[in-house]
Amino acid sequence: MSTSARRGQILIVVAFGMVVLIGVAALVVDLGFSWMLHRQEQNAADPASIAAARWLKDSAGDPRNPFPEAYEEACFYAKENGFFIGDTIDCAAARAAGDLEVNWPPADGPYAGAPGKIQVRITSTHPSFFAQIFGQDWATVSTAATAANDAGNSNSSSLVALQSDCAGGAAGKVSGGGTVRIFPLTTSPGGYVQVNSPCGSSADNNCENGVGSSALAISGTLITPYTYVKGSCTYNGAGASGLQCALTSPCLEENHPPLSDPLAGMPEPNLSDFPNGTCPDGLESTPTSTRACELKRATGDCTPDPDDSAIDICTLTPGVYYGGWSVGSRVRVFLEPGLYILAGGGIKLQGTEATIEAVTSPTVSDARITIFSTDGPGCPQIGAQCQGAITFTAAQTFKAKATNTTSCQAIIAAGGPNTCPWRGILLWQDGTKTSNPDAAVTLGGQSSTIMAGTIYAPLAEVDINGGQDTTGCDGSSTASCLSIQIVSYRWKIDGNATVDMPYDPSELYQLDQRGLVH
Repeated sequence: MSTSARRGQILIVVAFGMVVLIGVAALVVDLGFSWMLHRQEQNAADPASIAAARWLKDSAGDPRNPFPEAYEEACFYAKENGFFIGDTIDCAAARAAGDLEVNWPPADGPYAGAPGKIQVRITSTHPSFFAQIFGQDWATVSTAATAANDAGNSNSSSLVALQSDCAGGAAGKVSGGGTVRIFPLTTSPGGYVQVNSPCGSSADNNCENGVGSSALAISGTLITPYTYVKGSCTYNGAGASGLQCALTSPCLEENHPPLSDPLAGMPEPNLSDFPNGTCPDGLESTPTSTRACELKRATGDCTPDPDDSAIDICTLTPGVYYGGWSVGSRVRVFLEPGLYILAGGGIKLQGTEATIEAVTSPTVSDARITIFSTDGPGCPQIGAQCQGAITFTAAQTFKAKATNTTSCQAIIAAGGPNTCPWRGILLWQDGTKTSNPDAAVTLGGQSSTIMAGTIYAPLAEVDINGGQDTTGCDGSSTASCLSIQIVSYRWKIDGNATVDMPYDPSELYQLDQRGLVH
């Protein structure tokens, strides 16, 4: 090969290499500059949203129109960080151009449409450097922040999976080929699904038919107003329909930022503030108890069911049960209204045909309760007082609704705080100050399953098994009607029946949120 030919090849290689180097430079320099601008916008949007949120409610707690004060607050912090200098006090020009948005309620994201929250979005452009060679003269960067000034509103999601990795597969599962229907029961927006796991790589906002890793895995059908997933959504299995939209389409956003634990920091009950529970055998449960409270036939205060002599009724009153409950076969456990603290042990089943029902009498089953499961003071020396699983499955039944304003009076009268901060909590599996924070919560069965309230297990899996012979929210005899919200590390809804989950904020834990939330 001649020298000139070799020189020609070298020129081609060099030219190609220069194109590649310029492309890399465009990626590094221009994206780096965009990232710096995003950080600058975030530094402005965060305090702007917090300042604007203070105008959401007046001193009486009534909603009010936050403008124009919210515009002025957002504009002030934008200017403090170098944006819209020279604009009016409320950044009228920037708002007209769409560069500054103050949305009440938020326009998008996990709090879209949620009352008591306000969103500030800042958008700006910067000239490209190396990217201009490829015809991209400008780059646009948009950053938003959402803050709350919110007393008495529920989190807008019905299902929240807090797990932030892919350990153990999907963090949210609908299994067994059944159908889960989530829909708002009132005009309040909500009923959303949030999965923080990054598992899966898809970001096309489509729940795809296939196998492999994913954050949300559906074997059946999940119908919901909207779903936010950090990773991806997949479905598979015979008869599986995957994700469907309850209201408008599309209703899935993949690669969505994770949601922080909305119930983090909720005050835990102080065991010493509440009376010791009394077991059916007449023995008082105390901080030195070494066994669970046994609920079995022919024990002390347990008496035959008037409607079925082969079943005994055991009644419990609110208080602290050191070592939890051990439920035997053919026992109906009646829970009077109030707060039940399981100081270790959880709920253990020793047989079948058992039920737990919150009642005010054998004929009235709309009593309101809260169950808090944690460690007892004797853990780990007294093994029975270490937090255990809450397990109620197979042929068993769980009928309970969370405490409301009226039943909270019983908690206050029993020594609880005057504000009753656990109103709306049905089950709470402690995720802090405990030896076994991932002890699972498993509820359901093939009998009537009636639940209402928030189930909170920040480091544990919550498994709901829908029954087949219950009455659905639409009167169907083949659907469970569960007015519940699950905020847990992982969740799974199993069974080949239909599970209705109406989003009813009045039945759920009422969040008191202040400050930056997203």
